[in-house]
This record gives sequence, structure tokens and C-alpha cells, in this order.
Amino acid sequence: MAIDPKDPRVQEFLRQEKEKSKSAEKKEQPPKKEPEIEVEHEKKQHGLFKKTRAGVVLTKNEVKEIKKGRRELRKELRSRGIRSKREFELTAGSLGLYFDKNRAFLAWFRLHWLGALLGFLAALLLILFVFAVVTQVRGLFTINLSSGMFKEGFVLSDSVGFEYPTTQLMAIPAEGVPCVSITHIPTDVDDIDGEHNENYFAYTFYIRNEGDLTVSFDWLLRMTSESQKLSDAVWVLLYVDGELKLYAKPDASGTAQSLPAKGDDSKGFTRVPVLMDKESDQLELITSRGLVDYYRVNPIAFADGDIIALGSHDGVVPGEVHKYTVVLWLEGDDPECNDSLIGGHMGVEMLFKLTGEDYDDAEKDNLLGGRMRDFWDNLQFWK
Repeated sequence: MAIDPKDPRVQEFLRQEKEKSKSAEKKEQPPKKEPEIEVEHEKKQHGLFKKTRAGVVLTKNEVKEIKKGRRELRKELRSRGIRSKREFELTAGSLGLYFDKNRAFLAWFRLHWLGALLGFLAALLLILFVFAVVTQVRGLFTINLSSGMFKEGFVLSDSVGFEYPTTQLMAIPAEGVPCVSITHIPTDVDDIDGEHNENYFAYTFYIRNEGDLTVSFDWLLRMTSESQKLSDAVWVLLYVDGELKLYAKPDASGTAQSLPAKGDDSKGFTRVPVLMDKESDQLELITSRGLVDYYRVNPIAFADGDIIALGSHDGVVPGEVHKYTVVLWLEGDDPECNDSLIGGHMGVEMLFKLTGEDYDDAEKDNLLGGRMRDFWDNLQFWK
């Protein structure tokens, strides 16, 4: 049986088959994806005061771009010889390279002015307190025991009765002292307990072995701080159990000082009561004229650098007491005693340690002798 292609039924069948074929082709093809638009992640500003332009808070990227544009504009204008800040701001404003003037701080301050004022005053008081403490600590006279001395039972006291035994003593130095002569130091300076300043600094104290063992210990007297090279003119009297020694810093050449200087026998002291009272071998007779004797004073040079003097006690038995008096003054006959010393300060420490202990380790054991001074010395902003 022949099929007539013009038969309407045949044509309808072919049309349906053609539509089915097109539908199958559409299903096989993957759907077309719309092109993705990359959107840069906008980061917001953080903090109390944000940068704005025309009243709109900018993103971090916008702030970065504006700053970059301003730098490039500044270079361009300078290359043309234009350095006026006004011209720069006008040009930057016309190009949109500007930030609104930040008035947020003023608005915040108007709302919180009382808290801000109180915070400022508190900070100012803290700074003044720290400065006062530093100035005081840097000029103190301290007496310290090492940890070894503490463990062995040694105690300190500024009275012979040991009413208030302690492991550390501290004295405020004399202030505003003038240059005076060794002839002004009284003969009873070793007879007064504790701090007894006049035109000089003087401090008398005691150390006692309250432990159960017989031990030996060393002591060291040294400068911990100074300004204006004050030590060049400071002389020191040190009594150890009543025995007197006189110390002074050597001159610029490292030679021990004498008053009058060695080789100058044309003058001298007629009276030096504090040395005469002890019949000191540091008082040298220069000459006698009639009934008047003239003397030279020969102090011992400081032991080494900042170290004034050092010594030791051997075989200290339980209950044994030793007495010390430290006297410091500005020697008026010393050539270094002049107006350049005005406003200077000097801190001194006396440190005790068991024989065999290291002085550096012993110093770190005590509070004012080591840790606090290291802290103050590291704060350099006021120097």
C-alpha cells in the first residue's frame, strides 16, 4: 500500500515527529550560564571616628584609593611648581579626593568632657607621682642585706637597741646643702643614731647576727646614681666600729687628692677636729709656725669607679653587733666644688653579703638595691 505524502494525516504525523526531535535536542544542550560579575568585597572602617565624604561613611578601599589619589596629585602639582596647600585642596576637592572634616571628636568631647577631663588629670597626677618617686629613689641612701645574710639571720637597725629590726634601711639625703669644709664636721658625728643631717648627710646604723652560726660577711659602699658629676666634689667619712676612714674621688688624672695638694706646703689646715679627735694617720703635719701647726688632709681614693669603699668582718658569732656611720658632704676646698654642681643629686648604697657570695647576685636579691633601680634606669625619657 503506497503512502501519499500529501495526505493530511501523514503531514500531521511528520510535524509531530519533527517537534519531538527539536524537544529532545533542547534537553541535551546544557543551559547557558549568565556571566558572573566579580564584586570586590567592601570592608567597613572600624574605630570611633570614621572617615566620610559628603556625609557618607567610606569603605576601607575607598579611603585607600582617596589617599593614593591625593599622593599622586601632590606629586603632580609639585612637579609643576605648585606647592600651595590651598591650591592642592581646591584641586583635590574638584576631583573628589577629599574627606569631610572630622567633627566627631568635638561632638564626643561635648558629651563626655567631664570624663575626659578627669582622665587627663589622673594621667597628669600619675606622671608627676612617677617622676617624684624616681627622683627620690635615685637620690636615696639605702642599706641592704643579700638573701644569704637574710637566711643566716642578720638584721639592721638605726638604733643601738634594735627596737625595730629590719632587713633594709633607707634614709632621705640632705637637700640644698652648701659647700662646707671638713673642719665643719663635728667630732660627735659617730655618736648619734639614725639620720642626723646638717650641712652634710650623716647616717648611723647597726647590723647584728641573730642566727645560730658563726659566719663572715663583706660590705661595700658605692654610688648608685648621680648628676652634674656631683661625686667629683663629694667627700666621705666612714666609721666602722668607731674606726674612721676618709675617702674622696681621685682627680681627672686618677691621682688621689690631698688638701692642700702635694708639693704645696705654703698653706694648710690649722684644725681638723674630726680627724684630730681620732688621731687619724690621714692628717699630715706640714709645718709649724710659732705655736700654730699646719696640716694636710690625705683622703683614700675611691676603690674603683662607683665603689667608694669595701671591707669585711670575719667570724661573726651569734649576737655580735657592728656599727657604721656614713657622712657625705661637698668639700668646699676641693677644686671641683663650684656652681656647676647646683641641682645635682647623688644616690649611695651600702650592701652586705656573706663572704663567697657574688656582689651582682646579692644586689639582685634586694628590692631597692637592684630591681627598682634597674627599672628607673631603663626609663630614659626624662634624662
